[in-house]
Amino acid sequence: MNTSKTEAIDPICGMAVDTATALHAERDGKTFYFCSEHCREKFLSASGDSKPDDKSGGCCCE
Repeated sequence: MNTSKTEAIDPICGMAVDTATALHAERDGKTFYFCSEHCREKFLSASGDSKPDDKSGGCCCE
């Protein structure tokens, strides 16, 4: 049994998330993963040109 996890970085807050359990959304054929519904909604409401918040590894939802 393979127990390794695949991680991705939340494009909004920069937090590392487990792709097996994280919320996700697609844009331009690419899948993005999120730490919370808050970050997912922020991503979905932003234009494609927006940049993520200047955060490094912390959760934006605390």
